Order: sequence, then structure tokens, then C-alpha cells
Amino acid sequence: MKLSQSIARHGAEAVKTYRTVSGIKQDNEVPEIFLGGQIAIGLNRDLNFQAHVERPYLTIIKELGGTIDDQCIESMGGLRADVALYQEEKPLAIVELKICDERDRRGWKVLADLEKMKRLSEQTRIAMYLGVLLTDTHQECKDRRKSLETILGQKFEADSGLEAAGTDAKWNWQFIAGKFP
Repeated sequence: MKLSQSIARHGAEAVKTYRTVSGIKQDNEVPEIFLGGQIAIGLNRDLNFQAHVERPYLTIIKELGGTIDDQCIESMGGLRADVALYQEEKPLAIVELKICDERDRRGWKVLADLEKMKRLSEQTRIAMYLGVLLTDTHQECKDRRKSLETILGQKFEADSGLEAAGTDAKWNWQFIAGKFP
């Protein structure tokens, strides 16, 4: 729970920071790589984890003593963890980040990231976390969260609370996070 809460808190801070430094009018325009970098810094400060941004899955498999064969390269060769957390130079957990706005109304992109993480976890048993910037889109965040949790088959453990979406926006968002088996 502590890790999930830290992801949610630093995800929300990252969105607001990007609004300030970039001047965006809509908070859902924040790039996932910016979220990853800011969350990595926050998790290092809060929990003293080493953190890598955009860490290749194949690197993580090697670091955990796994075998890289042709099938592994074919299925995971181009995949990267948005954030990979390390303790004593060993991979401990991965965090995948998604923006679930009007371009992902039903949460299928979030589900695709979960499926991607499961492939790595099946081979390595690494812990998996999802962090999601969830926006009001045809439904309020609380209703969209329930729908997303149904699709994923599990509830998120933590959230940032509801935030107003930037300059003159008439919608809200929240950053949610959780550990997934």
C-alpha cells in the first residue's frame, strides 16, 4: 500500500508540475515519460529505491537470472517498464503508467499494459504496479474507476484525490495506483 500511495501522490504532483513547466491547458497532455521520471524521483526519495525509467524487459530478465531465447526476444524484445524499481541492485518491481482519458474510454490500453506486465512477471515473479491518470470522460472519475477495476479484475489501492484539470478546464482527474498480482 505504501508504494501504491507514493506512486499516486507523485503521479499527481508530476501532472501539476508538467502543467506549470510546459504551459499545457489540458492536464491529460502530460507525456508518460515525464510521469515516469517524476515518479522514479519520488519513489527514490520516499522509499530509497533505485529507479530506472524506460527499462527494457530483457534487461530485467537478465538481471533476475532469466534466460533470453528467441521466443523471449520475439515476445518481449521491444517492451520497456515505464519505471523499474531496484533494491540492492536487483529488480524488485515494475510500474506501468497510462493516461486513461477520452482516447481510452473503456480502459483497454490499461488492460494491455497489465497483460504486458503479466508476461514479464510469469517469467520473473517481479511485483507489478499500475499507475493511471484517470480523467472525467462521459463519466465522473469514481464511476470510471469502478469500470476500470471491473475490467482489470482488481481494485486500485491508492489515489491522489480529485483534482481540477488545469486552466479553465471543466473536468477533473485523479491519479490512481495499485499492485496487481
